[in-house]
Amino acid sequence: MRIESEITVQRPAHEVFDYIAHAEYLPEYVSDFESVQQTSDGAPGLETQYQYKMKRGAEGTFRWTRFEPASHLAWEGPPVKAGPGSMQPAGSWNLTETGGETRVKLVMAPTPGGVFKLLAPFMAAGMRRGNDQALERLKQKLEQRGA
Repeated sequence: MRIESEITVQRPAHEVFDYIAHAEYLPEYVSDFESVQQTSDGAPGLETQYQYKMKRGAEGTFRWTRFEPASHLAWEGPPVKAGPGSMQPAGSWNLTETGGETRVKLVMAPTPGGVFKLLAPFMAAGMRRGNDQALERLKQKLEQRGA
């Protein structure tokens, strides 16, 4: 499964990256998250690990697998069981700055397991809507912070 969403934020790429690299901020703009906590020491970087809890009860972990300041950030984690299926989280953020604004591309690439393999086309539509809403909230937060 691969879902892509994009938006332009009126902030420089390093500011956007610095914000999204702190995954503990995810609940501020992705409404499905109840909480995210960094479980490894130090500032965010390659292999930084996080533990999360979703509002619907699922819990899991992920880590940064690509960390290129102001341009690329990717994550993956072990599969999370949810009822009769599972979902292995993975995805990336790609940032491109032009003239002080940043094109933000969010790519969700989870791997469904069990019954979720059959439901993937329906789940993708919901994920796409959720990603579009999350990017709108991210844009609002970052542009308000910069004002």
